[in-house]
Amino acid sequence: MSLLTNILTELQDRIAAGESLLILHTDDEPRAAEAIGQLAEKLQRNMHTWSLSTGLQPANDPHLQQLRTPAEFLREVRTAEPGQLFLAKDLQYFLTDFSVIRLLQDQAQTYQGNPLLLVGPEFSLPPSLAKVVSVLSLPLPDFEEIAGCLAETLACLPTPPRISRSFQERMVKSVIGLSLQQARRAYQRVLHGRQDVGEEVMTQLISEKKSLLQGSNLLEFHELGETADDIGGLEGLKEWINRRAKAFSPEARKRNVGQPKGVLLLGVQGCGKSLSARVIARQLSFPLIRLDFGNLLQGERGSSEQNLREVLRMMDGIAPAVLWIEELDKGFSGLSAEEENRDAVLARMFGLFLTWMQEHTTPIFVVATANAIENLPPELLRRGRFDELFFIDLPNFHERKHIYRIHLSRRGCNPEDYNIEELSDKTEGYSGAEIEQIVNSAVIDAYTRDCLPTQKDLLDTADLIVPLSITMEEKVFNLREWAKSRCRPATPDSRIMRMIEDEHRKGELMSEESEFEDPWMEPLRTGDLPGAILEFVRATDHVTFPKLVQAFSTHVPTTGTAALTLESDPLVILWQGLDSQFAEAIAKYINNKRFFLNPVDVAHYQKLGTVLKLPYIPQLKDKPMPREVWYPCLLRIMPPREGSGRLRNVVVHHEG
Repeated sequence: MSLLTNILTELQDRIAAGESLLILHTDDEPRAAEAIGQLAEKLQRNMHTWSLSTGLQPANDPHLQQLRTPAEFLREVRTAEPGQLFLAKDLQYFLTDFSVIRLLQDQAQTYQGNPLLLVGPEFSLPPSLAKVVSVLSLPLPDFEEIAGCLAETLACLPTPPRISRSFQERMVKSVIGLSLQQARRAYQRVLHGRQDVGEEVMTQLISEKKSLLQGSNLLEFHELGETADDIGGLEGLKEWINRRAKAFSPEARKRNVGQPKGVLLLGVQGCGKSLSARVIARQLSFPLIRLDFGNLLQGERGSSEQNLREVLRMMDGIAPAVLWIEELDKGFSGLSAEEENRDAVLARMFGLFLTWMQEHTTPIFVVATANAIENLPPELLRRGRFDELFFIDLPNFHERKHIYRIHLSRRGCNPEDYNIEELSDKTEGYSGAEIEQIVNSAVIDAYTRDCLPTQKDLLDTADLIVPLSITMEEKVFNLREWAKSRCRPATPDSRIMRMIEDEHRKGELMSEESEFEDPWMEPLRTGDLPGAILEFVRATDHVTFPKLVQAFSTHVPTTGTAALTLESDPLVILWQGLDSQFAEAIAKYINNKRFFLNPVDVAHYQKLGTVLKLPYIPQLKDKPMPREVWYPCLLRIMPPREGSGRLRNVVVHHEG
């Protein structure tokens, strides 16, 4: 049973019990009028609506239409024949008028009279009315109502875009918390004139919730620009978030799956904690709301606690959302002292925050970041507060290469023109922020010379920067030691990865064949086919589908009747003739952004003598294809320079 149904049932029960005056809080008048109309029909009563602009509608005679003043309207309610139900839209503006108050009191005290419902966003009731009137709130539209709104909007478009069911669910989830009117306007705005729907639509829809924070200086709305592609490494954290995102789906709710509460990101400064918060919001398709605890603290007694209550109330109204608390350790630093020296205000706020985290039922995912463990209260780290504690360490060799590629590409430099391995080797112990600073400084210096930075420019710039791992060596060491047994690493198997990297850099790996075997044979032996494919792509790069099939064909079934296609257009074939499980394993890690599809000229496949017997297209079309076509692609660890776009999501289809 939906929340709207619950409210209508309560209204029906109160009217049946003889109540004649009721108030319904809502910002969405049309939705309230429609719901009350359904109630009037169920009660077999004639519904009449009054407002300042229209008078009483429907009006059976011209006299009724002239009832524009509140007093005239209320007298008509009192004298109308039985079997009516009245809805008033503007009476909240006249609750200081004594004659209006008197007439409303008389209406409230009339047992079994024609019911009068007052609808509006806010009612400041005088004491005499507050004691005799029942006040209810119309709940915001739920998933099913918003889904219906999206379906209606799509049906009204001249040529609606093709949107997968999973993407429609994300579009619905992104605007929950808005009124039905706001959601409809948002859909109309972002879908107008579109034939293709992608991530930019999600960003625009999520931004619609910014209006809910207008007038607040306690919370800050953050636009979502980053994706998982913008983070170098942290694969363990990315995979974990992908799994948690599914727990917010309608299917999960139907199966009573517990709602994720949040994650605490602990780590060295500049290693991507704040960027991770923004990417988490993007992956969940939730708006990102930032809270600075310093803004809550005020000098007046009780004001700080009241600010926190207001923040939590607003978050419950905005939900679903990600609440980003940056540097939580600084916000609660006064709680790390001995009991007698504890800050009493912070202690009360901390208790309120913990209670809310434990008891809130709205879909709010908390992402808290921290740099210093000594300032974190032990109660906060207890299991059950957060779903997981992740430690974000300094990037390893492979992650540093990824970070260099990201920042060079952003600044118009082709990563293939640089010795990325040398740069990564040179900057061992540097954070992601420090690597970004190296690239940015080198690009600026080169710009003054009207050229692009050289390899030497980047190496020389790196020499000028002393990393935090040296200036704060002891603190970084202590943080790592503390996290070893308490936190989950954001980068999986980092110790093994470092050993392989060290061997690779020292030239101690054996033959090329053995080099392939080390990364991908081990997960294959343990039955982890997706992990084996990932390691193969990492080790090989520029992987064609025939090459992948050939490499795995002696170990697992690779050929069959399955085809890998674009989710946005299933007639665009990426490869066919694959074993179903093998295709699903490839699709899983493309969709999870562990490796990426990169377009390639068909000549690349022709040289290998392996092409599909389908017409091929050199680039994706804006409109859906009328028949099956082949779009040649490679599998790579890096996304295309222009971004993945429609290549982000693929599906597996069975031929025949």
